[in-house]
Amino acid sequence: MAASTTLTTLVDGTKTQVIHVTILSDGAELSDSVIYDYSEDSLLPAGSAAATSKVKSIEFSNPTAAGQIFVEFDGSTDRLISGCGIADSHKEDYRWCGGIKNHAGSPTGDVTVTTLGFASGDQATLVLELSKS
Repeated sequence: MAASTTLTTLVDGTKTQVIHVTILSDGAELSDSVIYDYSEDSLLPAGSAAATSKVKSIEFSNPTAAGQIFVEFDGSTDRLISGCGIADSHKEDYRWCGGIKNHAGSPTGDVTVTTLGFASGDQATLVLELSKS
């Protein structure tokens, strides 16, 4: 068995998508597990490109996990969006600056999650708000 993610779409519109992600570890790590799949999004605005999506906000809840969570834009060179430390919970809001732009090399438009140091039974959640343009 491998670590798992459960994805729940809370909002799915032509301009915004909000995804609730639950991570459950069996001791194995997640490595670039896709939590937003750009190529599968049927509600993208006309003329949008993989590099145009932005992260408007991200909320982490990692209260019991002894590990870290990293959220990245996927591409030939992945780029870190944000991370969450050991036993940490916090919210980051980037609406004030228009959101974090996708700056991955040759971006796919996907957003991925990676864990480091999770033990069997560790759980964490995150809520990701994306702007689609």
